[in-house]
Amino acid sequence: MTKPQTPVLHFASFELDPRSGELRKEGDLVPLRPQASRVLAVLATRSGEIVTRDEIRHEIWSEDTFVDFDQSLNFCIRQIRDALGDVAAAPQYIETLPRRGYRFLVPVESRGAGFAAPVTRLIVLPFRMPQAEEKTGFLTESLPEAVASSLSGLESLVVRSSVFAARFAGEALDPKKIAAEADVDVVLTGTLLRAGDELRVSTQLTEVPAGTLLWSRTWQVTLGDIFHVHDELTSRIVESLALPLTTREHRMLKRDVPSNARAYELYLRGNQLSADSKQWSLARDVYLQCVEEDPRYAPAWARLGRMYHVIGKYLNSGERESFDRAESAFRRALDLNPDLAIAHKLYAQLEVDLGRAHDAMVRLVERARSADPELFAGLVSACRYCGLLDASVAADKRARSLDRRTGTSVAHTHFLRREYERVLDAKFESVPYIAAISLAELGRRQEALDGLSALAPRASPRMKDFMAAAQLFIEERPAESLQAVHRIVSSDFRDPEGLFYLTRHLARLGDAAGALRLLDRVATGGFACYSALAGDPWLAPLRARPAFKNVLAGTRARHEVARSAFNAANGPRLLGMDASPRENF
Repeated sequence: MTKPQTPVLHFASFELDPRSGELRKEGDLVPLRPQASRVLAVLATRSGEIVTRDEIRHEIWSEDTFVDFDQSLNFCIRQIRDALGDVAAAPQYIETLPRRGYRFLVPVESRGAGFAAPVTRLIVLPFRMPQAEEKTGFLTESLPEAVASSLSGLESLVVRSSVFAARFAGEALDPKKIAAEADVDVVLTGTLLRAGDELRVSTQLTEVPAGTLLWSRTWQVTLGDIFHVHDELTSRIVESLALPLTTREHRMLKRDVPSNARAYELYLRGNQLSADSKQWSLARDVYLQCVEEDPRYAPAWARLGRMYHVIGKYLNSGERESFDRAESAFRRALDLNPDLAIAHKLYAQLEVDLGRAHDAMVRLVERARSADPELFAGLVSACRYCGLLDASVAADKRARSLDRRTGTSVAHTHFLRREYERVLDAKFESVPYIAAISLAELGRRQEALDGLSALAPRASPRMKDFMAAAQLFIEERPAESLQAVHRIVSSDFRDPEGLFYLTRHLARLGDAAGALRLLDRVATGGFACYSALAGDPWLAPLRARPAFKNVLAGTRARHEVARSAFNAANGPRLLGMDASPRENF
């Protein structure tokens, strides 16, 4: 059943979308924090009526919220007045009725509908430990990361990544700086101090850039009770921000509880180790200990799946066996908790590598109500592998609307659409092969060669071969360029999108037989970007060949199945697209 759409509220020269929280004046966006926007919506929908403070609390804050309600509501009213240009002493919009409440003074008209849910942006900074301590030092990063992970996947909360939060480690909180650089509304900070067998955990939730302290809380616990801190922190954040949770989200936040303290400690230690690629094998072993200690702790199974995946993919350590174990771990996590956001995101990455981009796309679209930018970043690649290039671009746009710093693979989508100028929006070092080829297609050959030359000393061996293939092609040394391509093809390189780039490269240099052999690997690998196969001019030498026509037909069939599934899952609306994707063939 489709949820009723929420009307947009129009008053004077303003309009307020209660769903997105956006306030506009004559079409221009007026900055207003999410919680203040919700208060304004309550008042505006009851224009002319007296709305008591208790009624506002009932609508927005829970009865047992930990926040100082009076202080927070007063702050919201001040923010609203500033946004509207209102003055308390001579109000035009909001009248204060002492000991009674507030009244919205201007007529309000409801028109149209809003679509996006209101979103608050949170960053959880690494906790500080004034005295370095070996036994509990791992908590400074792993505990806040675990809290952030528990809150990801909610429809009304964007949580900045722990990798980004690490940039602010050790710094004193500067509300204006962090609001500007992290683009957030609230910040959770904390301090850890060990005293004997106990740990003192002090935390604060602060609204930025104003620097208003929403609440502070201190626990004195043993290491065995640290999950209690995690659990209460997530509850306090949700309640104090008045997040409008669905029943599923309430269930999700309370579902994953470790059976004992040892399992949770191992989980946190594994999280810390997994951030360093040199420690991946050790992290895997720690997660294995964790699930042996508590076989029903779903987050640990999800993290174990990621370790098997990245070890198999990047460390050349028994890829097929590692991928099988990764899939088993992800399925175990989702059997235990079908709503576990991190398991869905990480499993989708594996599915793409296993040639099942269609499954990954459907899985992520079904969760596209989330405000998790990394989920949409995953959709960028999953949609592209299915040939849904318009949807891939829309997913990138959605990811960046939630977090403008989100890294996605959309440069590859632009390359497949032959939008070479847009490929160059990405950093050259992140996509050197397609960036160099794009520059060459635009007639900027020397710029491409200069970029490749500058990057070569620090490139990985495999990337050096890709870069050599591009450089030698641009320098019109086809035989040597083909040699670089064949070095990659004869290795254990299996990424189907990368193999597609090499297929077109071989075709462009006249090796039609080699290109057709490689094209079979591309199709088997699950790369179903029909529009690229059908329209890429570099593939022109292959199009008359029966083998190419067979692959093209099969790719089109898989693409159509994926497009039908995307539409059936309401993908166009969830990604804010005007209509179902229709690629240009």
